[in-house]
Amino acid sequence: MPCPGRVLFLSRSAPMPKSPARSRSGTVPPAESEETPTDMLGRFWTIPNALSLLRMAVVVPITALVWTDGSLEWLFGLIVFGAMTDFLDGRVARWSHAVSGWGKVLDPMADKFAAVMVISALTFRGVEPTLPLWFFAVVMARDLLILAGGMLIARQTGRVAQSGALGKAAVASLALTVLYAILGADPAVLDYCVWFSTALLVGSFLIYLGRYAWVERTGGLPEQAQRESTPLREEREEAGGQEFGGAKSPGTSSSGTASSQKEGVSETSHSEKQAAPENGVPRPS
Repeated sequence: MPCPGRVLFLSRSAPMPKSPARSRSGTVPPAESEETPTDMLGRFWTIPNALSLLRMAVVVPITALVWTDGSLEWLFGLIVFGAMTDFLDGRVARWSHAVSGWGKVLDPMADKFAAVMVISALTFRGVEPTLPLWFFAVVMARDLLILAGGMLIARQTGRVAQSGALGKAAVASLALTVLYAILGADPAVLDYCVWFSTALLVGSFLIYLGRYAWVERTGGLPEQAQRESTPLREEREEAGGQEFGGAKSPGTSSSGTASSQKEGVSETSHSEKQAAPENGVPRPS
């Protein structure tokens, strides 16, 4: 049978749980939570993002018209409408100060979705001319790998890598190939466009692959890609500046380290004054 005194001694010597640290006002500060990728992307429902989603929706009737060899008037009317949304979404985002990480992701995703859907229809439809199956496989594999690599780069660096000159040339050549296939161009001309587009697509993919390998090795983008990339946090930083009056307080840096250092120095000097000896007897801090 245990001794009551020993039990009492153990209970008294047991460490008491520490209470959460309180601020000077007596309130407990909220626990810090890790920022999720969704938080980094900012607001989703904005007018520019709605334009990108509308462009993705227009791709569906465009694909149906390509599949059935439908009316060229309706087809080109929808293509022009989709091109207008592509032209306006970025400009509206800058005019309305609604630039967000979601917009930087949705805009290239809408373009890739349109390319994949239209090329799929041109490959598998039962009306000539059609695109070769291996060309469809090259486009699909390249776009999926670039999309996955871009998401990993954005997660590691916090920036969205933009297409280089060769990548833009590959997209333009691919658009011309699709246009010639829709208009029923001569087979020799269409074959030349297919092979030329393939060379540009593979070359631009090798550049993207080298960029991803650089990020894995160094943790950051190459210098040229860094200048061409855009940050994911741009919209959140602007929103934060407007919420607190649109300007930062003097003496405070963008990271807020100046104010925190000043506060830490004042607290240290205050504690030193309290612990200063009085009449030769040090006072407890």
